[in-house]
Amino acid sequence: MGGEASGTETSGNEISGTGISGTGYAGGFRIESHPGFIILRVRDPWQGSSGVQFSYVLARDPGSIPDSLARLPAIRIPVSRVICMSTTHIAMIDALNRTETIVGISGPDYVSNPELRRRIAGGEVKDVGADQALDYERIVSLYPDLVMAYGITAEIGGTVKRLEELGIPVVLNGDYLEDEPLGKTEWIRFIAAFYGMERQADSIFTGIAGQYGKYRELAGNVPSRPKVMTGLPWKDVWYVPGGRSFAAAFIRDAGGEYIWNDLDNREAVPVDLESVYARAAGADFWINSGAARSLEDIRRTEARLARFRPFREGSVYNNSARLNPTGGNDFWESGVMEPQLILADLIRIFHPGLLPGYELRYYERLQ
Repeated sequence: MGGEASGTETSGNEISGTGISGTGYAGGFRIESHPGFIILRVRDPWQGSSGVQFSYVLARDPGSIPDSLARLPAIRIPVSRVICMSTTHIAMIDALNRTETIVGISGPDYVSNPELRRRIAGGEVKDVGADQALDYERIVSLYPDLVMAYGITAEIGGTVKRLEELGIPVVLNGDYLEDEPLGKTEWIRFIAAFYGMERQADSIFTGIAGQYGKYRELAGNVPSRPKVMTGLPWKDVWYVPGGRSFAAAFIRDAGGEYIWNDLDNREAVPVDLESVYARAAGADFWINSGAARSLEDIRRTEARLARFRPFREGSVYNNSARLNPTGGNDFWESGVMEPQLILADLIRIFHPGLLPGYELRYYERLQ
């Protein structure tokens, strides 16, 4: 979108923040509080973006917004009718006890939230489509106060522009780009601003971060760190998360040694199978094994994978314990608000003696 949409960074005469709220973990957003209104900043909200910033003004009374901010999108709060384009947005809204405000979603099959699935089945929540098949007519008919969108590439700019032309308030949410588990979770503070629930979000996040910190400390002094491999090949290519990725952070915090930790990037990197075989020869555990629900699924993907020690010793675990009946994985929904439990799962897998009696929530051992 070339950085020229109405939500992009404004000129230098914009009001400076009187109450700038930085984030402890999230790098993708910032909150500026002013008397009568809030400015939300979102930075680089799609993969590969650099130097792109969007700004939004939130106010209970639009009349309190100064003329100098007139070119920024203004959203009246609290919102009461929201369309979510990602299940992570659903989890955060649910944590704020505002699930009833969701009137539209993208991809109902991926939703795990029981209450929302009931409302989808009853026709109360509508599917608005996705990507090039977005149903703009249905979106308009839902009269949303807000569309919470996200983009994989800069092409999301076309969607944003079209929605703005239709008079639909839309914001970009880049939570999925955070490389720290608590960084993703902290986006609840961003979403809470649209409900006027900043204090509640701070309380929720502080509690989660505290629990996460205790588990991380528990695993921080282990005498040895098992080597951990991840993923599954796709058409002879194995995409491995970089050493600064979300997955790598979980492994590190759980007391494991990620075998690709030396890759100095956040994104997944395509690697040929021979390189994986060489690197993973000494792995102790295998996690996040793609669509595989059993060891036989892995064998069918590629027979040579059965040679890996985790396969032979039954140390393969997938984050698939909470799949819904239509294939959605709750790991990517409620898991964003329970990083401390995902961490506990991994600690129980890597160092079972640290959490005796703990039962896995998001992970399952493949048989």
